[in-house]
Amino acid sequence: MNTPIQGHALSYEEALGRLRAIAASEAALPLNPVGHSFALNHGATAERCYLLIHGYTNCPQQFRAFGELLHARGHNVYVPRLPYHGLADRLNNEHGRMNRTALLRYLDDALAVARGLGQRVGVIGISAGAVLAAYAAQFRTEADYAMPIAPVLGTPAIPRWVTLPLANAARVLPNRYRWWDPVNKDSRRSPPHCYPRYATRVLGTITGMGFEVMRAARRRPPCARAIVMVLNEADEAVDNLPNELLAAYWHAHGARLRLHMFPRERQVIHDCIDPAQELQQVDYVYPILLELAEWE
Repeated sequence: MNTPIQGHALSYEEALGRLRAIAASEAALPLNPVGHSFALNHGATAERCYLLIHGYTNCPQQFRAFGELLHARGHNVYVPRLPYHGLADRLNNEHGRMNRTALLRYLDDALAVARGLGQRVGVIGISAGAVLAAYAAQFRTEADYAMPIAPVLGTPAIPRWVTLPLANAARVLPNRYRWWDPVNKDSRRSPPHCYPRYATRVLGTITGMGFEVMRAARRRPPCARAIVMVLNEADEAVDNLPNELLAAYWHAHGARLRLHMFPRERQVIHDCIDPAQELQQVDYVYPILLELAEWE
């Protein structure tokens, strides 16, 4: 059974040292120039540091523009690269190696750095990154605030009753790499820093971690004192009902909670963060998300 965990808090100088070590290790990798982890800080520990967690098969560039807006409002910002992401070879198979252990190690390291950069830590993630934001909200005491944006707890394409069994099976069956867009495949309609394929084991792992959060949230309150769940009625990638149920569990345990739903008529896309996505509406989305990020 998962229980709340207090990680090792770094000082500001230790956090900077960790960032230098990460930069050195990433310099040895064949990364896309925009695929590196990055931090935006004001030269000292800020009142708030926002940890921004990008989605599966994207990279830190996804949150670059939004992170800069948060930084301009006086906050420190940290956007760490998910394991095996940001590689220049978009058709690599490395991301298929990402598992639960690697994701939890990533999350704990990222929270330690963020705590060194801010007196309070807000964790914002999208899609798979939103699952990690929800995980931090439920289990990690370093997370003061969390804003999961469209967490992956199911998809409209799969019946709800079979989602968890399929996720569990995907975690143990042979890994398969499938196109996000089976018709256009690697047509580069997606941003050039994104991978056009996903690994079935990784999606199973991410979905399974979301259900870990759901089970725990039924029994006990989250660690985060304030949570905003951001959903989208027009989202074709994520089933909203499980996320609404998760928010209801948190609310029932006394968490300060807001649920924001982008209305269907606005036709906001699933990846509402990356300005490089087709059909993007960041001029509409970003002001709303900035207000929600500072709500707590």
